[in-house]
Amino acid sequence: MPHADFRSSPPPPGSERQEGLLRLLAEDLRTIVERDPSVRDRKEALLHPALPALWLHRVAHRLHRHGRRLPARLLMLLARCATGVEIHPGAVLGRRVFVDHGAAVVIGETAVVGDDVTIYHQVTLGAVGWWRDNLRAEGERRHPVIGARVVLGVGATVLGPVRVRDDAVIGARALVLGDVPAGARVLASAGTVSPPRAGTASRTARAGLPRPPEERNGSMNPDSTVLIVGATDETVRKAKELGLTVLLLQHPTKVSPEQEELADVLRVLDYTDWAAVEPVARELWQEPGFRVALSITEPGLENAGRVNDLFGLGGTGYQVTRRFRDKLAMRRHLASVPGAELDPSAVAAAPLLRREDLDYFGAVHGYPFIVKPTDATASIGVFRVGGPEDAEQVWATVEGLRGTRTDRVSTMYLLRDFLIEEYVEGPEFSVEAFSFAGRHVVVAITEKFVHADRFAELGHAVPARLDEPVRERIRASVRRFLDLIGLRDGVTHTELRLGPHGPVIIESHNRVAGDMIPELVRGAYGIDLVEYALGWPFGLVPELPDRPEAHAGASVRSLVSEPGRVESVEGVADAAARDGVLDVRVTAKPGDTVHALRDNWDRLGLVAVTGPDTDAAVRRGAEVIDDAIRIRIVGEDGRTWLAHAAEARSLAEVPA
Repeated sequence: MPHADFRSSPPPPGSERQEGLLRLLAEDLRTIVERDPSVRDRKEALLHPALPALWLHRVAHRLHRHGRRLPARLLMLLARCATGVEIHPGAVLGRRVFVDHGAAVVIGETAVVGDDVTIYHQVTLGAVGWWRDNLRAEGERRHPVIGARVVLGVGATVLGPVRVRDDAVIGARALVLGDVPAGARVLASAGTVSPPRAGTASRTARAGLPRPPEERNGSMNPDSTVLIVGATDETVRKAKELGLTVLLLQHPTKVSPEQEELADVLRVLDYTDWAAVEPVARELWQEPGFRVALSITEPGLENAGRVNDLFGLGGTGYQVTRRFRDKLAMRRHLASVPGAELDPSAVAAAPLLRREDLDYFGAVHGYPFIVKPTDATASIGVFRVGGPEDAEQVWATVEGLRGTRTDRVSTMYLLRDFLIEEYVEGPEFSVEAFSFAGRHVVVAITEKFVHADRFAELGHAVPARLDEPVRERIRASVRRFLDLIGLRDGVTHTELRLGPHGPVIIESHNRVAGDMIPELVRGAYGIDLVEYALGWPFGLVPELPDRPEAHAGASVRSLVSEPGRVESVEGVADAAARDGVLDVRVTAKPGDTVHALRDNWDRLGLVAVTGPDTDAAVRRGAEVIDDAIRIRIVGEDGRTWLAHAAEARSLAEVPA
């Protein structure tokens, strides 16, 4: 599947091709006639309030490109005085850009606006602030890139070097601080209708207008109200099925129609930014109020913890959450525990700040060792340093990744800090657990299928095929770890390896797992971890026994291929309808580039199934892929082939 490279600068859109200036100006005039229903002909279009700003910018931009900055600036000031529209001469505007009304539109120097974009009044395409821009390298983009056919509503604000992809809609008063996918909608929270005061006539009722949000699902009781920081549709749906009132903080790029329909209150903002979250949380705490803040998605965890701390709500706070999210902070915390130096399963770790740190760590702790981001997910940016000869290449790659949102990472994550840690040889597992007031229940031990040479997860199976003594060692190790980290309540997903001295914790997260592992747990154990995460703080779910028993096996198998291009995708619906299939998620689309397998992002899809036991489920997943799903790939030489199920490497094939 393709991932855009957010570091590269795009080629100038259509307006900057070698078109004659007069033809370009005539096209601007014709666009006004075509798109403004109040304009009847070209003569009337000449009096359109935004046309002078566009025309003067076309000339100013050419002057700017040829180094005549002063006259270009003078034309910009003239346009602003005449129309209230300020477009820096350095900004690149595409063809047929329509600025309606125009007042108070601001477009910054390094902004790029694609063809056929519609811009309403009070739109800002700006930078995040001089205090950050002064730290950028010379020539680095400071302003947004707007794709073709994008609509920017009244008062929309897009800040920083982000990208709004083709056909997106940025609603009125929306604030955009991250990249927006093609065709997505970014909507600001709408105004609410308050019920009439006692003794006054209800104009809302007479006008047949929608009922106020407070009346949609009855009165909002704070004791049954949850503030969710970031969520999938499934999370919101299950919270409503539990009878909870949902206050949802959602990122502009993640809002869906189902969330808009189900959430009792929806606030659209960058929920990874505490400065944006805090005032909204204080407002919602005052009215309608809530019992706890929750998140089971990685980017929302820290600010959910901050909200709990801010109002003394209990739950998992910021400090504990940070120990989970920051892998170096986790290692340091574990190393500070009395007796840690005697723990044979302890892992040495250090920050990676300089090139020399790699050589020093190898000299002290030996090779191989691991370099990885402190807080990324999905095996992004993880490298194995096999010897001194690997250090230079790894360091160069890390330096290229720092501070970027690369084509390998969701736009919710910014790669900043990296750490070095000892490599642990042995088979890999994850542990899905739930904690009840400090009592840690290991719900499932998940067997992982991993690539032989890359940090890519190719499948999962539950329950893991292990002897009971090994299972018990894993349970004890995870329970001790959760105690040391300080977790008291909620769901966790912990990854570990069985090393020469027993289980070694690699990392952990206070959220549900990805890769459809929650579906496997539900299929094999009948336990819905999402429902437990939402319901436990409100007493809506019972405590689990110490050792839940599986009634079936379940497995996720992934679809992979050698490099090429996706030609066609068929059979997804057929696969989903097969016996024993829990879910099918195919991300590949016709036209996508298929990369050589490096990490989880290079897989083409996942299939989750159940079976009478783990062995049967592992086989069943491959059968469904082979029999039903047809993702045809074409190579550079014209040869075609079908994607296939990734190999499920057994424990016997992985060094213990």
